[in-house]
Amino acid sequence: MFATCFYAILDQRSGRLRFANAGHDIPYLSRNGDVLELRARGMPLGLMPDQTYSEEEMKISRDDLVLFYTDGLAEAHNGNHEMFGFPRLKSLLHNYPHREGVINYLLNELHRFTGTEWEQEDDVTMVAIKRIN
Repeated sequence: MFATCFYAILDQRSGRLRFANAGHDIPYLSRNGDVLELRARGMPLGLMPDQTYSEEEMKISRDDLVLFYTDGLAEAHNGNHEMFGFPRLKSLLHNYPHREGVINYLLNELHRFTGTEWEQEDDVTMVAIKRIN
């Protein structure tokens, strides 16, 4: 048995984000039209005894958006058994029109991709943070 985990601490005043990853899907940072991956090394929790994890750090700037999500989003399938996928998710973030909240936008795109007959295979959980000052 194992579990994935992503751990992050955000200092709201400075915008400093410290994080570690234990085998979880890599979060995305959307900044000025670019979409970057928040990479940190580490195996899922409980998989290997005495596993160590790297802690990384970056600064979240004004108007940056960070998306944390579970694999149920990227691994959702449509009626043709095609996967929603990480490239599609990254592209959607790159082209995010900012007319609605990013989570609603991504859920609408997921439903458009999967169609009305979609049978959800896994949880779809998202958390988004955006620095506004």
